Amino acid sequence: MIRPRPRAGLRAGFTLLEMMVVILIIGILSTYLIVNVPEWTDKAKLSACEANMRRAYQYMVSWQADHDGQWPKDEGSRFWLRLWKDGQFERTASHAKMFFCPSEPYQDFDLDDETVIDYLNDWDALTDGAVSYAGFTTGGDRQLRAALRKHPGKTAILADGHFTHRTALVYMTADGVAHRLLRSEVEEQLGIDLDVDDVFPGPGCEIEVLRTVSTD
Repeated sequence: MIRPRPRAGLRAGFTLLEMMVVILIIGILSTYLIVNVPEWTDKAKLSACEANMRRAYQYMVSWQADHDGQWPKDEGSRFWLRLWKDGQFERTASHAKMFFCPSEPYQDFDLDDETVIDYLNDWDALTDGAVSYAGFTTGGDRQLRAALRKHPGKTAILADGHFTHRTALVYMTADGVAHRLLRSEVEEQLGIDLDVDDVFPGPGCEIEVLRTVSTD
């Protein structure tokens, strides 16, 4: 009986060299992903934070249209929470998320087993640091309210309460533009390696643009 001759070029499995090359490639790709995933995640949360602020600003414009173009008289976090209190939109969990940075969601706050809706509905209990964002404040200088009209592009009205993101702090000026304050630039300006709690917006902040916002 004549056995069929095997076809030229056919072989079973991989050579050791081929397997080593594949493993090496997988290792390189894995290392690249591990190193870059935190950066990609941070960029995504920064973009989501900016979208949060733009969304809030649109509701603020609508609120102003109902109040003769004025800004809320409240200061700090309540400057923006006024939108919730006055029912500028339906009070849902989706709208509640607008007051919390994606890098510091409401689940990070002590809600005492309340829903986030009940938490925000308790106006009198919303004290310092009740939400992620800092809102416009005069710091006792009433003339600063004029800056909202005279210098809207230079006057911050909304900001992260601190450096919740790895690479930047997001803030918005009165003209509705979101900005990124880079951690590297702040570190260079202050001459320190920043911890998340080294810079807080407020009248006494080392960063001038953040002096008109506060979580108080």
